[in-house]
Amino acid sequence: MTRPTLPNEVQPHLRWPLRLTGAGMVLERFWHAFWPLATILLAAFAVWSFWTIGPSPAASGAMMVGAAIALIALIWGVRKFSWPSRAERLARLDDSLPGHPIAALQDEQATGRNDPASRDLWQAHLHRMAQRLKGVRPVAPDLRVALNDPYGLRLIAATGAALALGFTPWMDRAASVTGTNASAQPIASASWEGWIEPPGYTGRPSLYLADQPPGPLAVPTGSRLTLRLYGDLSAFTIDADLSGAPIKGPTLQSYVQIITKNSLLSIDGPGGATWHITAIGDTPPNVGIDGDLSRRIAGDFSLPFIATDDYAVTAGHAEASLGLDRMDRRHGLAVDPEPRPPLIVDLPLPYRGARTLIEGVLEENLIEHPWAGLPINLTLKVEDGAEQTGTSTPLGIILPARRFLHPVAKALVEQRRDLMWSRQNGRRVAQILRAVLNRPDDLKLPDGVYLRLRGGIRRLEAGIAFSDLPSGLPEDLRDEIATLLWDVAVELDDGRLADALARMQQAQDRLEQAMRDGASEEELAELMDEVREAMRDYMDQLAQNQQNAPQSDQPPPENGIEMSQADIEDMMDRIEELMREGREDEAMQMLDQLRQMMENMQMAQNGQPSQPGESAREGLQDTLREQQGLSDQAFRDLQEQGQGSQAGEAEGNEGRDGGQGRGQSHDGTGGQQGQDGEGAGPEQNNSPGQGNDLAQRQSDLQRQLEAQRRNLPGASDEAGQAARDALDEAGRAMGDAADALEQGDLPEALGRQADAMEALREGMRQFDEAMQNQQAQREGEQGSSPGEGRRSSQRDPLGRNPDGQSGAVGTDNPLEDGEDVYRRAQELMNELRRRSGDGDRPDLERDYLKRLLDQF
Repeated sequence: MTRPTLPNEVQPHLRWPLRLTGAGMVLERFWHAFWPLATILLAAFAVWSFWTIGPSPAASGAMMVGAAIALIALIWGVRKFSWPSRAERLARLDDSLPGHPIAALQDEQATGRNDPASRDLWQAHLHRMAQRLKGVRPVAPDLRVALNDPYGLRLIAATGAALALGFTPWMDRAASVTGTNASAQPIASASWEGWIEPPGYTGRPSLYLADQPPGPLAVPTGSRLTLRLYGDLSAFTIDADLSGAPIKGPTLQSYVQIITKNSLLSIDGPGGATWHITAIGDTPPNVGIDGDLSRRIAGDFSLPFIATDDYAVTAGHAEASLGLDRMDRRHGLAVDPEPRPPLIVDLPLPYRGARTLIEGVLEENLIEHPWAGLPINLTLKVEDGAEQTGTSTPLGIILPARRFLHPVAKALVEQRRDLMWSRQNGRRVAQILRAVLNRPDDLKLPDGVYLRLRGGIRRLEAGIAFSDLPSGLPEDLRDEIATLLWDVAVELDDGRLADALARMQQAQDRLEQAMRDGASEEELAELMDEVREAMRDYMDQLAQNQQNAPQSDQPPPENGIEMSQADIEDMMDRIEELMREGREDEAMQMLDQLRQMMENMQMAQNGQPSQPGESAREGLQDTLREQQGLSDQAFRDLQEQGQGSQAGEAEGNEGRDGGQGRGQSHDGTGGQQGQDGEGAGPEQNNSPGQGNDLAQRQSDLQRQLEAQRRNLPGASDEAGQAARDALDEAGRAMGDAADALEQGDLPEALGRQADAMEALREGMRQFDEAMQNQQAQREGEQGSSPGEGRRSSQRDPLGRNPDGQSGAVGTDNPLEDGEDVYRRAQELMNELRRRSGDGDRPDLERDYLKRLLDQF
């Protein structure tokens, strides 16, 4: 059954759109059927164009295989291709229109033919569909075959054919195939091209010879010349000798030479020219020192330098060797030093921009290097892209080292230097360190420093005694002892002071010592800034204490001197001016006057009434300090016993501690006994008198603690009772320690003394909490709000009290002063970890806490 034809009124609207749509369908079906054949033909053309092998069985076989594949593709395409019918063209055009109007116009009314209303509705529908055909557009063909060619073979073949069209050899080959005599015009088909590529480090662009006018042509040495000839080679004559291998001919289609000398480059032929090539030599780089060496008190130094090159400086370093000819080879430096590689430090070079001129500053900190403080020969070396090297004149300097001002720290650093100089100095270093620590109480070393040094000395002596190395000491043990000496020296020189006055006094002492040692202007200026900062902190603390202290009814003294911050700054400026003028004696005299004024201000501040319980806590601190001293003495006695039993046979009658007991008799009664038993022989340490003396001192300390416990002021709450219980437990531990000392059982005594110190610390902590609660209660009775009372009894993790009525913590308040610093440090770390893990806190605060934890 055939469908009705379209109405006559729509035929004109469909004529050209239908024809164009049909043409597109023909193209679409043709491409879908014959794209494999087109791919094969394009690939064959590309291969044939670049084919360089002459007639051979392989070439013939390849051609036959290609022809067979093309025939198969042709047959497949013919069978697949079909011509589109009119119905198919109408259907394609109708599918592109909304509502399919062409199909609607070809339909007939199925029901209601006898109903006038139904017929009118049908006619209206046909009229609407006919209106949609006005302005209809043809349908574009669908040429996509990506689904049938997933690997893109057609694109690869098309690319190869396009490349083949860009080259001329296929034209000659086509002429040979067709029998045309291509040699009839050899000159017209011959051509050449060439370019010169300067070395990459020069930063210069490549030169295309066809664009360069004949005549002089200057290029950097090391540039690469490339020539390529096309067509008939006999049409050219090349003459060049740029690298010692002359080019005559030509006999090849491609030439490459590295330009190393001046020569003539001549190309005779189509488009040829002559150039006079000049090879520009690459000068070596230069480097030199461009200023004076400046150093700081911490050991940092800076040295200005300048480096130049005609193209670019690619690398640079400073190399230092030991200046043995300028050294004072005495004491620990008398032996030959151990061989060490040269000290090499990279020079700072800019990341961007030109490197033809570099004005930089070498800044380093080599205070821990074994050569720190010793003469060295410093040489700067730079290198350019041609691997040429430039070297500066050697500079003889003293390798900057940290300036230690503490006398014990100076001695430790000097022995560290001798130990790093040669491991043969190990025995000598151990003896000198024992001599330095002969009387530890006179040195006033911080807690734990003496024991750390004594432990290091014993490890050093043990390593020497049991080592079979020629140097007498293993290298890893040498480095361990050197690290210990350095850490202790830094700790002693920096100090662990929490009081503003002590920091100020230490800064003044360091400044005076530096002036006596002849420090440089930079170091003195740095120390002067340290004194200024410590002075400001001290004045701020005095002002804060004055505000928080109760008002006194006593009038100020008549002869009192009032000084402002500006007056003190004027004195500091005067001291600095005297130092710059070289008048150190007057500067130190004025610094002493300033120190006395600060101490008088401290005495006036201390004359104010003290808070309740402050004297009691100071007494407990003194008791804890004395108990620590007794424990250290007992530990030294225990170590002396162990060393005496091991060294008796090895060293005979020679005294311990580096020969300090050489004046003693064989029965142990002669000679002078050192302080706290230091330097005494084993017989003396084991004598009953020594143990009875320690036991008596321990018993006296127990009675002192008992009196302090009975006189503990106030604090009747739970915390106060806990403080008394802890002190009672400390007293019992002291009694057990006294009994053990009397019996000569030093290990048991040390254990009980440790228990006593731990109980003492707990009692002091409970006492502080009780006094805070009592203070909070007093403030609440005087009218303060309950919230303020709670804030006054709280402390931050640093042990500081809230500042003023607002409850804010003052940043100038020092860390809680007391013996239990390690426990407070652990509490601080725990508090930081807790706050950093609190998700409710701001991200900025949590990031800051995490950075703190990363540093510790």
